[in-house]
Amino acid sequence: MAKHYLAVDLGASSGRTIVGTLDDGKLTLKEMNRFWNGPTEINGTLFWDFVHLFRNIKEGIALAKKEYGEGLISMGIDTWGVDFGLFDSDGKLLRNPINYRDSRTVGMFEKVFERVPKEDVFSQTGLQFMELNTLYQLMSLSLEDSFQYRSARKLLFSPDLLGYWLTGNMVAERSIASTSQFYNPVTKDWAYDLLEKLNIRTEIFPELVDPGTVLGETDGIPVVSVGGHDTASAFAAVPVEEGEQCAFLSSGTWSLLGTELPEPIINADTLAANFTNEVGVCDTVRFLKNLSGLWMVQELRRGWNEQDYDYSWAALEHMALESPAFEFYIDPSDELFLTPGDMAGRIQDYCERTGQKRPETHAQIIRAAYEGLALLYASVYETLEAVTGRTLETLRIVGGGCKDTLLDQLAANATGRKVVTGPTEATATGNLIMQMLAMGDIQSLEEGREIIRNSFADETQVFEPQDRENWKSALTTWRAICRV
Repeated sequence: MAKHYLAVDLGASSGRTIVGTLDDGKLTLKEMNRFWNGPTEINGTLFWDFVHLFRNIKEGIALAKKEYGEGLISMGIDTWGVDFGLFDSDGKLLRNPINYRDSRTVGMFEKVFERVPKEDVFSQTGLQFMELNTLYQLMSLSLEDSFQYRSARKLLFSPDLLGYWLTGNMVAERSIASTSQFYNPVTKDWAYDLLEKLNIRTEIFPELVDPGTVLGETDGIPVVSVGGHDTASAFAAVPVEEGEQCAFLSSGTWSLLGTELPEPIINADTLAANFTNEVGVCDTVRFLKNLSGLWMVQELRRGWNEQDYDYSWAALEHMALESPAFEFYIDPSDELFLTPGDMAGRIQDYCERTGQKRPETHAQIIRAAYEGLALLYASVYETLEAVTGRTLETLRIVGGGCKDTLLDQLAANATGRKVVTGPTEATATGNLIMQMLAMGDIQSLEEGREIIRNSFADETQVFEPQDRENWKSALTTWRAICRV
């Protein structure tokens, strides 16, 4: 008998609800609804609209119940990381959560490191330093002594906030908590010593629960705390086989490149490399680095299409393939490229600033963007192998970005590793697998990954490395020019 599970998958630009149907060992997906998500600026502050999100989630639940009735087994929510809401003593949200791109965290690195050295922050959290992390958002609130912060009785991260509205239960699921930079992956608890030294309130943090915990019910449907961070769910869906040594790349607007480990690695080498130890599902650690992904390509397309060029994704790939290789070198992780704007002009400026000639044609610019991403992957891949002491023979790429076959092939060329892609709906699929595990319908993560392999084999593509000597030379040149 078929069983149905509802995944709520919220990214930083859109959300959707998807029903996964498990029948005879095969998983199929059906979208219930899709809706906009993104920041709204009010008086200079970037807010999320959680009431809008909740309304659309409730609509997705209603659509799923109407179609599947009693066959709907459970539901779970995953979202982007780091952001949160504050609640008062009556359990009411004090203010709509603020978007991680808001400027309130500017300068917070310095404020934190004045009180606690950077090395000590890393030793207690093992997390990559990004000014958008929750730690720096809370530091900002503490320093300004905001009314919401002073009045708060509980802090809930994005998926936990929505889960509370559905069930009335306040918890912090570990994978989303681990994005905050005040969770200790060794003690598996909040980093109380760090927080006390920073004079950040600790009594507002809720009980921690593992991915796969049943949180409560809504409309008679069990709500499961899945891998609440979308990358935790995406990594859960990587159909790695037993004994396979591979790197994982969750590919989309951001690229999350790393591997799955049984324990965190927190030492001087990982600090210097700025890697992160985030919690995965089933007692795993997502050892990875957050990288700029297809954001640059997306912004190039948006900018050119606003100028009436109307490029399709296929047209951009074709232009890149037609342009000569290794004419221009850029580092997509440079802060110049991280915000919206004239991406083509910024690439041109970057090339001039680093002593290169100026790319003039759209084909040259898009080629530079793609090659820059692939070379960034290659550089981080080498560091990943060095700090883990592992030879990672395969790069498995999942998520919507793996549909970009040009980037998949260039990643294989640059890293010198076989690339295997799929599934594209990794985040929702990993969400669903953890629900099945929580409800006792599968017995292990390995069983879930076998279901994924059997269900999405037609999506799988393999890309073998090509032109290796030229790519090795290009990586050396890229490092010299970009000073990486």
